[in-house]
Amino acid sequence: MDISITQPGHKQWFRKYGIKWISGGLVFATLIVIYNVKFSPYKVPLSSLSVAEVKFGNFSVDVRGNGVLLPQDINWVSASVDARVEAVIYKAGTRVKKGQLLVKMSNPTVEQQYQENKLEYDALQAETDARNAELKNKILNQEAVLLDAKSRLSGSEMKLKAQKKYIAAVPVLDYETTRIATELNRHQVEFEEKRLATLKQSVDADTKANLMRLRKSASLVVLSEEQMQSLNVTSPIDGVLQDVAVQAGQRIITGSNIARLAKEKDLYAELKVPELQSRDLAVGQPVMINTGRSTFQGRVSRVDPAVVNGTVKVDVTFEGPLPQEARPDLSVDGLIAVAKISQTLFVERPPYAQNNLPSTLYRLDEKEQSATKMKVDFGQGSVDFIQITSGLRAGDKIILSDSSAWQDADQIAITP
Repeated sequence: MDISITQPGHKQWFRKYGIKWISGGLVFATLIVIYNVKFSPYKVPLSSLSVAEVKFGNFSVDVRGNGVLLPQDINWVSASVDARVEAVIYKAGTRVKKGQLLVKMSNPTVEQQYQENKLEYDALQAETDARNAELKNKILNQEAVLLDAKSRLSGSEMKLKAQKKYIAAVPVLDYETTRIATELNRHQVEFEEKRLATLKQSVDADTKANLMRLRKSASLVVLSEEQMQSLNVTSPIDGVLQDVAVQAGQRIITGSNIARLAKEKDLYAELKVPELQSRDLAVGQPVMINTGRSTFQGRVSRVDPAVVNGTVKVDVTFEGPLPQEARPDLSVDGLIAVAKISQTLFVERPPYAQNNLPSTLYRLDEKEQSATKMKVDFGQGSVDFIQITSGLRAGDKIILSDSSAWQDADQIAITP
């Protein structure tokens, strides 16, 4: 039997070169796969792409926020006394005039208290008048006593003067008697004058006390009258009834809110701006407000220093008359002009682009047959556009569409 024996040289050759060839083939195949995945153009129809062209010129940095119109001043009408609601005259949304009746209430205790205070005041008024008349009479009596004393003093002085003139013919006893009487009358006048002055001070004090008691009683009458009048709730301003917080038959306590009012056109806008777009906001920046039906101008009047739920509140006041549809709680959009950059590159904002951060995107070639991935540095951005600081030139076209399907490819093919 013939037995075939493999030559030892063949085994050595396979061991030396065969394994290397197999390993090299595997590496080559892997490279081909990587090239097909990464470097072979991914084919995308041009009609399915959203394309934007890089422009050069003046660029306006705008920030968008949404919010509502709010009244500058809100007027809450609250209950001054405990009461029961008898009737609600108007509903929310009604235009009302100052002093117009809104809600009618009742409280028998308040009404009774007013009547009692009024009667007490009338009685005290009559009593005060009587006391004042009595005090005036005391003064008149004292003035009469003083007048009598002055009369006696005047008579004795005249008599003493005459006796001095004819001193030789007047007995000494009569002269001394007249002189002493004159001196006593003079002291009597001085005494009565002091009594009158003291009496006037006392009368003034009593009169003031009577007046204070009367004023206190009058203030109670006024207070109870105001409480009774407050049962008829009226509008404090010309405006729109924003809310009525009560209903007929309801019992309310002192301090309870009854109605909320606001001036119809005295409004401002409160916008909410995303935190990342709020860094350049400042008071005085112009704002374009859009109600959905019309637009009008305003200016930033306040920027809230706090961030709440990822947004910053911005208040906008208006420079001119508001449109017809403007009213409190109306939803609006605002476009805030943050800055203007002259002579710069900008492009329609890609959905993934962020202000002042680099990013990668696909730039089309001149024939729009392929697109190449490249790094682009972005600057400031507005709502719809963003500044380009490096990586692109004016006239370049970029893909705005979602590129996640071919994100690993450095280049894609564009088909008609």
